[in-house]
Amino acid sequence: MGYLAVDGAGGPSRAIGERLRSWRPPAVAATLSIAGSLILAIVLVAIGFVITRSSLSPRIVGWDSSVERWIELHRTATLDTWTDFGTIMGSTGTILAVAGLAIIVLLIRRLWYDAAFVGLALFIEFSAFLSATTIVDRPRPSITPLDPIPVTSSFPSGHTGAAIVTYIGLAIVISSHLRNTALRVAVWIIAALLPIYVGLSRVYRGMHHPTDVMASLVLGAGALCFALLAVHTTAVVAERRRSRRVEAPAPRERSEVRT
Repeated sequence: MGYLAVDGAGGPSRAIGERLRSWRPPAVAATLSIAGSLILAIVLVAIGFVITRSSLSPRIVGWDSSVERWIELHRTATLDTWTDFGTIMGSTGTILAVAGLAIIVLLIRRLWYDAAFVGLALFIEFSAFLSATTIVDRPRPSITPLDPIPVTSSFPSGHTGAAIVTYIGLAIVISSHLRNTALRVAVWIIAALLPIYVGLSRVYRGMHHPTDVMASLVLGAGALCFALLAVHTTAVVAERRRSRRVEAPAPRERSEVRT
């Protein structure tokens, strides 16, 4: 089952798995994913409040504004086109299509943990994003936007967070099944460049402040880490349950007494 199976589980996963060994694996995955999304949301809200409502806010907001004004002065038709494509790479439709297709392929190949990892990472990312963007409620940049303004607030960048989870997450899955070093390096380079491309495009197009995109690094990386923890722990619990079934003695047959 590759990197995401029980062999890839580290110390924390095994420790939690031992504590939850009596639970059903789906319950373990669901509980850890929900807990992860809540923890990540709290961290993001704290970061958002530091940016928007702390003594550091004037300096941070001032830096954001200076970068945005510089970008607006240096916009070109070519960059407008390229950043439009960058936004598409992180849009909801693209992310759902790429992740959905990947999950279908993984399920067909019976790579259950790999498919669960991709799905859980997106769930954690979206849940934490929705909570943070609602609570922090940061206004969009003041420069002229090049895209329609979404109903969500500026902090954090959902496009960037989803791109990190999807493309880096798929790199984790794909590279775990590759033995060719050159291919693995190529996969990771592409996976790393795509979220950067998406994040820069969102700032260029006036959809997010630079610090919104930076915070999305925490969003994406955190979602991937919690998804890995959930999958590894679930694999440990499933393995323990299988071991108990194998080790359990067979019930003794009742002897028949003839009279």
